Amino acid sequence: MASNQNKTVIQSLTISLVVFVLLTFVLAITTYLFFQKQLDKQAETDEAILARNAEITKLNEVIEEKKKLQVIIGYDEAKAVSEIETETAESWQSKFADFKEDPKSYTTLVDWLSEAIKTKDKDLKALAEEKIAAEKEKAAAQEQATTSEANAKKAIETAQKQAKDAETDFQERLKTHNTNAKELADKQESSLKQSTSFDSLKEVVKKGEAYLSIAGQKKFTGKAEAPEEQVAILFEELRERQKTIQKQNDLLADLRVADKATQEAVLAATPKDNRIDGFDGRIVAVNEDERSVIIDCGSTRGLKPGILFYVYDPKDPQPEVNAKKAIIEVVALESKSLARARIRDDVIRNPILSGDFVATSLWTPGTVFEVVVVGYVKIDGGKSDPQRLEAFATRVGAVVEQSVSPSTTMLVDAGIPKKTGVTGEQTAGWKPVDETRRNNQLKEARRLGVQVIGIEAFLEMLGLERNSL
Repeated sequence: MASNQNKTVIQSLTISLVVFVLLTFVLAITTYLFFQKQLDKQAETDEAILARNAEITKLNEVIEEKKKLQVIIGYDEAKAVSEIETETAESWQSKFADFKEDPKSYTTLVDWLSEAIKTKDKDLKALAEEKIAAEKEKAAAQEQATTSEANAKKAIETAQKQAKDAETDFQERLKTHNTNAKELADKQESSLKQSTSFDSLKEVVKKGEAYLSIAGQKKFTGKAEAPEEQVAILFEELRERQKTIQKQNDLLADLRVADKATQEAVLAATPKDNRIDGFDGRIVAVNEDERSVIIDCGSTRGLKPGILFYVYDPKDPQPEVNAKKAIIEVVALESKSLARARIRDDVIRNPILSGDFVATSLWTPGTVFEVVVVGYVKIDGGKSDPQRLEAFATRVGAVVEQSVSPSTTMLVDAGIPKKTGVTGEQTAGWKPVDETRRNNQLKEARRLGVQVIGIEAFLEMLGLERNSL
């Protein structure tokens, strides 16, 4: 019993062992097959990865080649092929409209451009050859022209020589003729001078009448039949004028420093023979209804409204200052050469006419009226008032300066104030420096030949009266 049980156990163990071995064998086979399949899949995966990497490498190479090609053809690396195609088509359409090759590519474009350049070079070569031929023709024509010019010059020289010879012969004959004619003319002139010298002298002497004073003109006209006496009258008046000028020059310095009564006495005793040196314009139109005139001054530069003009008859080329026929005042500048003036004072029996001349000491055509005021200025009997006098001057366009210069028009000398009191005290407001300045400016005015006038004369030029002020 026990033996059977052992046998049964052994059989069971044997069977179990066999089953275990079989299962182990099956497990080993299945495990082998599983791992073999995994190894095969891994191998396939590795091969796929290697193939993918190879494809990526090729793709990268293709991309690099694409980028190189884009750089070569001048496009940005980041641009898409479609954009490149669009831009290339537009570029060829706009820049190479004559490029009709198909398919269109840069290689065919280069070939087409190369052919076009060859054709252009051929045309340029032909043009160069034509230019060389034209230059040769031009050189030949110039040479022919030079030859023709030389022949013409030679012919001209021959003709000039012949003309010169003829002229020399003519001059010799003319010289002989002129010598004979001169001898005859000298004889005729001598005879004519002897017969007409007296009449010629009379005509020359008559021209001096315009420069005489009114009294001298009357004496001159009374000696119309005695030219030698008329000459004596001219010389007599010249001598008198010389004496008068010398006397006025001697008295001028004293006149500036004297009081008003002395000035008036000296001026009254001085011969009234001041004449207008020149006119400043002429009247071109007169409006009697508006009591105005138009003056042609040539240039109105420096001319200001308020300036007075004296009107003179054009028959007298150098009238005296007091011979004025009217006084007019500028009211407006019409243009660069014309001015409008109102009539301030005239005479009915001697009206203002077109063509009358005008003159003033306050302005010179084309220049600015420049005034220097010195001395003790007292206008209305009160205190010294130089600013008021300067205001009167500037009102008519004058420029008031402090010192005399070559551009100064006139120097207004107010003189020096009288000393007051028993002890001879100096007037208040008048200082030694003022007197020094006055003397210096008077000296400079005499040196430069600048006109010097007193306050009374200056106010008269401005159309003002001291009593009205």
